Formats: sequence, structure tokens, C-alpha cells
Amino acid sequence: MKEFMFNNKSAEMTLAVEKVSKIVFEAAGIQLGEKQFDMVENRLQIRMLSLGITSPADYLKRLQSDLENESQALVSLMTTHYTYFFREFSHFEFLINHGLANLIKAARSRSDKTISIWSAACSSGEEAYSLALFFDFHFSQMAPDISFKIYGTDIDPESIKLADNGVYKNDSLSKSPAMYVNNQFVKGTGQAEGFSKIKKHIKEKCQFAVHNLFEAEKYKLNIKFDLVFCRNVFIYFNNEQIVEIAKKIAMKIEPTGYLFTGLSEPIHRMGLKYNPIASSVYQPGFVTDIKQSEFVPKQNQVSILSSLSKDLDILCVDDSPTILTLMKKICGPGSGFNVKATAKNGEEALELLKFQNFDAITLDLHMPVLDGIGFLQKFDNVKNIPILVASSVNRDDISIGKKALEYGALDYVEKPSLENMNQASNEIRSKIKSVILQAKSKKSIKPTEIKPISHNKKTKVLIVDDSLTVINVLTKIFSLDPDIEIVASTTNSPQTEELIIQHKPDVITLDINMPDIDGLTLLKNLVPKYQIPTIMISSMNSEENHLVLKAMQLGAVDFIQKPSLAQISETGKIICDRIRAAAQIKINLQSNLIEENSSALNNLNNLTTDDITRMNRKVIVIGASTGGTEAIRQLLQHMPPNIPPILIVQHIPEFFSASFADHLNDLFPFKVKEARDGDLVLPNQVLIAPGGRQMALKKNSHQMFVEINRDEPVNRHRPSVDYLFKSVATSCIKPEEVISVILTGMGNDGAAEMKALHDLGVSTIAQDQQTCVVFGMPKEAINKGGVDDVLPLKKIASKIIELCLKENKIKKVA
Repeated sequence: MKEFMFNNKSAEMTLAVEKVSKIVFEAAGIQLGEKQFDMVENRLQIRMLSLGITSPADYLKRLQSDLENESQALVSLMTTHYTYFFREFSHFEFLINHGLANLIKAARSRSDKTISIWSAACSSGEEAYSLALFFDFHFSQMAPDISFKIYGTDIDPESIKLADNGVYKNDSLSKSPAMYVNNQFVKGTGQAEGFSKIKKHIKEKCQFAVHNLFEAEKYKLNIKFDLVFCRNVFIYFNNEQIVEIAKKIAMKIEPTGYLFTGLSEPIHRMGLKYNPIASSVYQPGFVTDIKQSEFVPKQNQVSILSSLSKDLDILCVDDSPTILTLMKKICGPGSGFNVKATAKNGEEALELLKFQNFDAITLDLHMPVLDGIGFLQKFDNVKNIPILVASSVNRDDISIGKKALEYGALDYVEKPSLENMNQASNEIRSKIKSVILQAKSKKSIKPTEIKPISHNKKTKVLIVDDSLTVINVLTKIFSLDPDIEIVASTTNSPQTEELIIQHKPDVITLDINMPDIDGLTLLKNLVPKYQIPTIMISSMNSEENHLVLKAMQLGAVDFIQKPSLAQISETGKIICDRIRAAAQIKINLQSNLIEENSSALNNLNNLTTDDITRMNRKVIVIGASTGGTEAIRQLLQHMPPNIPPILIVQHIPEFFSASFADHLNDLFPFKVKEARDGDLVLPNQVLIAPGGRQMALKKNSHQMFVEINRDEPVNRHRPSVDYLFKSVATSCIKPEEVISVILTGMGNDGAAEMKALHDLGVSTIAQDQQTCVVFGMPKEAINKGGVDDVLPLKKIASKIIELCLKENKIKKVA
């Protein structure tokens, strides 16, 4: 290896350092003085080593011969690029508690309803993408009518290349609040393992460019920004330079906008016309504050605007005295937190929670007596206390960390140590606040809206069946599940209402064919009155399938074929799962208030030949579950006589899909049929996925067709909505030729693949909460950011036709 022919601070090196410092100052305005000599020298040595140069004099010759390129390399080398996702979380707190309300009001006063954000020293992009993830999360709940655009700039071209690529180490993402980063990155495989790439819909919100802050007033001449983040960059400039840059930035900020600087970069004492309104948050000039009460979210939008100004009371649960001591320091006086109590294991924590309340809990997973998972299983979180796992789950066992999230924890963080106290302190405090905000927003990061039911709160079931044998079989099945309790059973159907009043069941199982009062009559009378989820359990043959469909129309949430004693071991667990799932459903009577006529389509009944031709270029894919049989009927009822090809996955028992399709076929002028393998996808035809089978859309060089198979269940379903939607993405069909719709249903089937279709450019629609029997599947799709339009059921058909009649161009994915 070549040896360097100089000692530190030699005359040659001193000359080289001075020359390099001057070039960096002239190129970027960055002040490198005597205090930075060692840093410049060390980095210059690294540069020389990479070029194979052994003496400062030879480097100066190289510098002179290639000044333009080498100057850029020096700027990149001398700029400190230390950054991470969601740095300085107090700025995000300010936006949540105060800034978002003002920004939304200002944006709604403008025609484009768009907020513009400048990340003015974005480095490798973590700051810009953090802002994009933050606004994407909160605007989807608070203000879905408002859009945003983020502009990231930096003096260093190499940093901008990294930012534009949008690929980051998984370790850096694990330190970010899960509420923002979950499901927003694509994990790499093979050579890219250990890295993740930001998803397309977030990346397209961000634009990156090389720019010098000394020309701030020239950046994006036609745009004024609502937010400018210029953090941890003023430390490189002297006071005169700071004033110059800050004045130019002020010219680019809206009167209602904000400037954010680094926490250690106060500028309000420099004679600038910036009004300090929070720690390192400024407004140019004096702007009258917009009161929080003036901002009222639209109906059914969730507002999490809340004050976290008081010290937050924390319960720390860990068997290590060292960790508890560190947590007390991290959450000590002046931090905004107060460690109100500690516990050495889960049992001690449960005792404390009987008598005390806390704003948040930090929880170790590996503890004696009762570990973290055991605590989560036993903890009946009636007080809605958010839980942050503080454990070595990233290093020791990722699966146990994921399990903790499944059982109710909202996020996890690596345990602190004496070596990483400073960095760990900021991360832990930020994540505690993020889980508190997440709990307030009531936005779950779990993949399904059905939470594990606590052992302390059983699902109460009333069985109504005229057969004692069936009651005995169901009793044996339900006794296998500790979370289910039979509160009453009866063979006398007229007694049902009396038992409901007396026992207040969570779920009713109801036979269809009974003497005295049959199941359908009971259903018709009881559902509107008591709104209790009811599952039909009956022995039906193919000739009586129409009775099951009628039960679904009347409000039944599920149907189960009556089991026999021999089937207990085979079907018992499945039946118990469906009972517990039904208990989570809130019956929505408004979902049945859809207009029964097609008056909404008066303007669609006179379609021209050209209109029909354009429609036939599209294919509509629809997914539904609980309440879907009736929702599908009403959606199709509002379609015009000529329709584009439609494929439907409805979660339905085997042998009932054919009857369902036949029932619909009798109602409409177009053809509705149960799909068979190889069926062509044709205009004026609806194909219903057969129960117990998967349906995929395929395309060859000539035409589209469906494949019907017995592939494994997806999301516990066969047919599965995700299975159909995923096949669309891989079928070589252009995104602009597809419209994806998700209707009422329990669970999360369809949400993930609808998001994937949305990101490809497919137009996506979800049924709104008011008209859903169960707002599960649509909610999950909306929360993932995969929905363009959220509409009441009666408006979905006209929206489909509107999209069909538009020019056949791919939509711009937000």
C-alpha cells in the first residue's frame, strides 16, 4: 500500500486545506475555519486515497486541472450528511397540535388546494420523505381534499441522487414511528436484502434538485411555500450569511407559512422579521394566529389535533434495574415526560393498572413471572393506553416483536444503553409521543380490524334452533373456545326476544327452518330492533339456497352449514373464529336505506354507440364480504343496460355462489353467471367467483378470460379479493383499462392488492362507512392509501360509468 509523505499540519497540507476551504466557501458558502481544520484534513486524506494521490502538492495539481468536477466532489465530501427519518420530532408535534389546522385552512382558500413544502437542505432525502409520510398519513384522515407537494434541494449532487433513488437501510426505518412508515416501503430481496425502497405514491409527492441556498429567492419562481425546512445547515455559515439566506427564504414563504430551523439554530435575535412561535419555528413578519376552534374536520374525518403540553405519565415495565434507571433519565425532568411508576414484570404492571392511569406504557418482552406477550394477552385495555415495546427485538427475535404488535402494542424501539444514550433518548421520546398520537387518532397499524378478544371478556352467544341435537353440537363446539360463552339456547323461536332482553348476547346463531316463527321472520323483526350480529346456521340444500340469500338481504352477517358430531374437530375452530369475528361487527341500518329505483341513472340510459365502445374497453373488478350480496345487487341495479365486463369476488359458502348468480341474472338485462374456468371476459356480462375456488383474470394475445382453481386461501378466504386483484396486476392489462371497487365486508381482504393496483395507476373506489354493513375491507383499503374515491353505494355505479367514458389515459397516481 502506498504511504503518505506528510505529517499532520505540514506546510503542504496546510496550504491544501486552506485552498480546499476557500473552494468550498466559494461554491457553497460553507465557512470552514481553524476549528474545522482537522475535519477538512481527514476528509481530504480520504479523497486523496481514493484518487491514489500521496502528497497534498500532487492533489493541488489535480484540483487545478479538473477544478469544476473536483469542486463538486469537495462540496459533497465536506458537507456533513448526518440525517435520519423523523429527526427533531418536536417539529412534527407542532404541526399536529397547531400547524396543520392553519395550513389546511389556508389551502382550502386556494383553488388548487395544495400545500407546498420546501426541504431546503434535504441531504439524502430522509427529511423530505419523512414529511411526505407524515402528511400522507394525517391528510388521509383530516383533510382528504387537500394535496401536498414536497421539493427537496441540497448543494451536493451525490446526496440528491441518493434522495431521488429513495432506497434506505431497514435499520434506519425501524427507528421511525411505525404509524408513518408501515406498509410504505418495498423490502429488497437478493442483493438488495437489508434495504427498502419508498413506494411510488409517496415518491411521486417528492421532487429533488441541486440548489444553492444563497440563491434561495430564485428557486421555483412561480411557487411560494407553506413550509420551509432549513434545519441543521445554518451552523455552517457566519451570522451575515445566515441573515442573507434567511431574508431570501422569507421571500419564498406564504404569509401563513412557517420556517423550521435546527433546534440549535435560533435566528430570531438577528434582527430578522421572523416571529418565533415555537422552538425553532418561525413565521415571516407578524401573522394573526388562526384559532384551533376555527378548524372543523369534515364529517366522519378523524381529527387528532390535541395538546401534549403537560408532562406525560409513563409506566416502564422491565426486569432490568439498569434499563429502568436509563428510562428515568430519558423521561426525566424537562423531557416532557414523567416516569410515574415502574414494574419488574407483567404481573406487577397489571396490579398497578388496576388503580392508576398512564399516558403510555413502555414494555420489555423478556421478563420472569409474566413476560411482555403474556401481559399483552391479559391486559384488557379499557383505558386505551398506548404501548411501546422497548426490547431487543430487532437484534434477538424479530418474530416476537411482530407478535407484540399483533397483540396490541403500537410500535417498538431498541432498548437504550449507556453507549447510545443520546440517540436512544430522542428516538424513545419521539416514539412514545407517536404511539400516543396514534392512539388518539384511533388508526390501527394492524392488518385487520378484528382484535384478539381478551380472556376477561367473552363473546356471549344465544343459540336459536328447533333441534336439541344441533344445540348440543354447537354447545360442544363453543366449549372448545375459552373466549365464547353460551348465555342461553332455545328450541322455541317465539322466546327469542325475551332471551335477548334478559341476556344481551353479542351474537345470535339462528336456524332458518323452524316451526312457529321461522328464521327469516325473526331476522326481519330482530335486526332493526336490537342490531345484534346474527349468523344463520342451517342445513340447506341447493333448492333452498335462495333462503340464505334472503337472510343476507335481511341483515344476517354470515351463514354456516350445520355441523354434525363427526365434524366438530374438523370445523369447530372455523365456526368459533366466525362467531368471534361476528361479535366485532356493528350493524349499520343505514346501509339498507339505498334507493330502490334507478333514477340516479337517468342520464346514463341513452348511451351512444361510441360511449358503449369506450366502456367495453374497461374491465371492472369488485370485491365484497359481509353485507356484500345485497350491496352487489344494488350496485348492479344502478348500472345501465349496457355494461363493461365485470368480475366479482364475494365471500360466499361453496354451492351458494351459483344460486347467487342465478338470482342476480333474473333481475337484470345483462348476463350474470357463476364463473367457470376459461370463461371469456365479455361486455354485458358479470362473472361471480364460485364459492370454494379462486378466480384470476388472465390475458393472452387475443382476449381476456378467467382461471378458476383451488389454490390455497388468501387472507383465510377462497375466493379471495386480493387473489383476483393481484391477478389483474400480473395479467398484462393496462392500468387505465381497469377499475377496482371494494364494498362492505369484514377483515382486510383486498386492501393490500387494491393499494398495489392504485400505485400502478388503476382507478379505485371504496364504499363509504354510512352505507356499509361492515366498514372493514373499505376502511383498510382507505387507510393504506389505495382509494381514489370513497362513495355511498348508490353513487358507485355512476362513478364507474363516468370513469369508463373518460379518455383511455392512465391516471396520474398521487
